[in-house]
Amino acid sequence: MKLLIVNASPFAGGAERWIANVTAQLTRRGHRIELAHHPASPVGELVRAAGGEASVPASDFRGVVRTALALAARVRRERFDLLLSTTNADLKIAGAAAQMAGHAGIAARLYSGWSPSSRPVRRGWSWRRHRWYHRRFVLLGATNSRAGREEIIARDYLPPDRVVPVYNGVDFSRFDPEHVPRGRVRAELGIPADARVVVSISRYAERKGQRYEMEAILHLLAMRPDVHMLFMGPCRAEERPFRDELASRAAAAPGGERVHLLDERRDIPEVLADADVLVRAALAEGLPNCALEAMAMRVPVVATGICGTPEAVLDSVTGRLVPPADVHALTNALGDLLDAGVERRREMGEAGRRHVLATFALDRMADEYEALFERAVRMQSGGRAGHG
Repeated sequence: MKLLIVNASPFAGGAERWIANVTAQLTRRGHRIELAHHPASPVGELVRAAGGEASVPASDFRGVVRTALALAARVRRERFDLLLSTTNADLKIAGAAAQMAGHAGIAARLYSGWSPSSRPVRRGWSWRRHRWYHRRFVLLGATNSRAGREEIIARDYLPPDRVVPVYNGVDFSRFDPEHVPRGRVRAELGIPADARVVVSISRYAERKGQRYEMEAILHLLAMRPDVHMLFMGPCRAEERPFRDELASRAAAAPGGERVHLLDERRDIPEVLADADVLVRAALAEGLPNCALEAMAMRVPVVATGICGTPEAVLDSVTGRLVPPADVHALTNALGDLLDAGVERRREMGEAGRRHVLATFALDRMADEYEALFERAVRMQSGGRAGHG
């Protein structure tokens, strides 16, 4: 199979790491994977390292129609079997390009991280527009959780037979607590070996919940001199004021000198090897890769129990689930885990690793996506996209 993946994101987040993982898996199975990506994103480097090909369209993703025309010409010229969109930003681009090139539609990795306060609505212009382009362009869609699939169906964007849940996979050779060295990240940051470390791994953004994580951890730091907090992730220019606000809040608080605001890092296994707890207080979420990776490294997780997260983080088994935007609940959950002692955290860590090994393997993910793509290729002749 010859697959063209379209990704319009200007930065590399969870979807882009998924692209690298699926490229590595499918190229090993003999498929040819190519990526059309935004010029500002490092995802092309990740895909080339995974065995695929990557390039920036001549349009540089400036305009839906212009980019779709450039991609359609490429699809006709290079005879791709299927196009795959990976975010809401590129679904319309890939879908239009496919149909301009004579394809019935695309496969799509669908957004499924709505806020719990955003209830499904089946009326109004916005809903009709989203429903139209999903049904017009998407042959088959995949979500990264069962809850995400139910959201797509509840919003009536696609019928049940055209959307399937496929869990993301974790690279267990990379996230292996038996072989990742410990202590290097603590030493780099001047954190004592016997301190307790809480880690947040996410793009800096309001919807990712770092404001609530900061408030919760500052409550704990004021009472616990042996606790350190690490925030890390990419920060776009428009989100720099938010990150600066977090830094100012830490600087003004007792114990705030033990808050480390870091940039995006490539050594996430080493970071998690030095962590006692991962926190993920997102306000809107699909199913966070960082939670899966933390559990693979035997690190318990405190997270908001929204969308697909409860399918990964099992409350009181592999970590704790809390309501979104609830500083009191988040503080208590983090405090309970930090006070639980090494043995209790180790039990949760062991349970978390067993859970991800059983449910979130890369081979299983690749099997299911390979089957989905092959099914979409077979549907091309039936012209299923465009029918309600």
